[in-house]
Amino acid sequence: MQNTVATTAVPRQGGIPYKWIVLIVVIFGLFMTILDGTIVNIAIPRLQNAFGANLTSVQWVLTAYTLVQGVATPLTAFLAQRLGQKRLYLIALVGFTVGSALCGLAFNLPMLIFFRVIQGAMGAFMSPLAITLLYSEFPPQERGVALGALGVPILLAPAFGPTVGGYIVTFLGWQLIFYINVPIGIIGVIMGIIFLRESRIEARTRFDIPGFILSAVGLATLLYGLSDASTDGWGSTKVLSCLIFGGLMLIVFVIVELQIAFRGGQPLLDLRVFSNFPFTTANIASVFVTFALYGGLFLVPVYLQDLRGLSAFQAGLLLLPQAFASMVASLVAGRLVDRIGVRWVIIPGLIILTFAMWLFTFMNVNTPFGTFQIWLIVRSFALGFCFQPLSVAAFSEIPNPRLPQATSVNTTIRFVVSSLAVAVIATIVQTRTSFHYAHLAEQVTANSPLGKLIPELQGFFIVHGATSVSAAYAAAVQEIIGLVQLQATVLAMQDAFYVSMILAAIAVVASIFVRSRPKKVRPTTGEAATIDEGAAARDEAMLAV
Repeated sequence: MQNTVATTAVPRQGGIPYKWIVLIVVIFGLFMTILDGTIVNIAIPRLQNAFGANLTSVQWVLTAYTLVQGVATPLTAFLAQRLGQKRLYLIALVGFTVGSALCGLAFNLPMLIFFRVIQGAMGAFMSPLAITLLYSEFPPQERGVALGALGVPILLAPAFGPTVGGYIVTFLGWQLIFYINVPIGIIGVIMGIIFLRESRIEARTRFDIPGFILSAVGLATLLYGLSDASTDGWGSTKVLSCLIFGGLMLIVFVIVELQIAFRGGQPLLDLRVFSNFPFTTANIASVFVTFALYGGLFLVPVYLQDLRGLSAFQAGLLLLPQAFASMVASLVAGRLVDRIGVRWVIIPGLIILTFAMWLFTFMNVNTPFGTFQIWLIVRSFALGFCFQPLSVAAFSEIPNPRLPQATSVNTTIRFVVSSLAVAVIATIVQTRTSFHYAHLAEQVTANSPLGKLIPELQGFFIVHGATSVSAAYAAAVQEIIGLVQLQATVLAMQDAFYVSMILAAIAVVASIFVRSRPKKVRPTTGEAATIDEGAAARDEAMLAV
């Protein structure tokens, strides 16, 4: 995007340089969208209770948001060229703020999901626009400084999001997790109107309508099929039809996009970037790592609140240290990549991640919270060693003219895989819970430990005022059913983490093929004014994380 749009304003004379004003304004919008995602994650169990819905239904609050981001992100370049960067930024910020307010007003789950779609569509433009606005104002030799300043709020939002969201959900109500965006959004809009300058459009592109329709229909149908498998079963006609139809639509999408690109047109996504070997291998590894990340983000709050009885605020506090571990790991990994190369940072990180996922396969309802927190810290530290270096590797050999296309493809993949990961993990937990429940229920006999517990519970309820012997017996059986359901859910979560462990191990294999090229020392003479393409790619990659 940054190659097709230029600013028309003259440099600012006196006061704060305009480029730093752009950075400050962009931080507000980007911080709000990142904060929103981490706050909503912690509220999933509360939303289940508020709307009386199961896990598969509530996960659409997350998956619909991230899926529409993946579909809408490629539209950023086209809309920015037609509307201008400033105007699109303000429209996106206003739309996201209004969507947040509407989410707080939702009185049923379908309405909340619909308003989350509005949020996601508007928020999808924020990250690409942030990259474009910064690249338009900061010269190549200063983009590292801009990255460092932008990285602080990006890292702080996930750190404090679960704790802030947990406090709001526990003591104020789930609606406030959306209303909190409104004042931030209003301040961001006012700052954008006052300080941002409109850009001059240098070129106009045609909108790839077939590509957009094929990708939207294909992804939505595929995601619906994955989500519905938990209730209808993988072999149901509806699920198989959705999966096959969605897959066919995406295959046609790939064919159409390649045809448009090879004919010299401008596709929605330029899939020719996959001819770049580092880009392809890094994205393959990133897909598996994303499953490990979002599977944990989705399951851990449910485990802590529904199975362990913590409040949302208590769960948020327990999650706080892991966010700082990820922050430290990201900063350390960034320095190590420049010193020893990408591969030798990624592989140890993925091995540690695989080990962390293995630890989670042993969790149960009696796992000490201190032990569980250590597992979270190890997992987050490993993730910090994976995501940023993988992005650096992906863009390391992309020529400057193709960076916008590569960034768009990479961002779209991240959003789409995130939504699919949540849907798949939720489906695994639902289906495996039913499987384990049936298996455990068969083992509850009169001579089994749980079977022997029924008369004891019955006597307990009689002593404590049960209206009749039959009522006491029914209450005792209900307690046993609850215990069996609890254990079945824990076993299902163990299965989900086992799948994540396997995917992390596959990512280790994929990362072996990632090329490792340490950063070259740049000359200190006048030649330093010209930045090599590899360095520019690293800057772009880090901004896109």
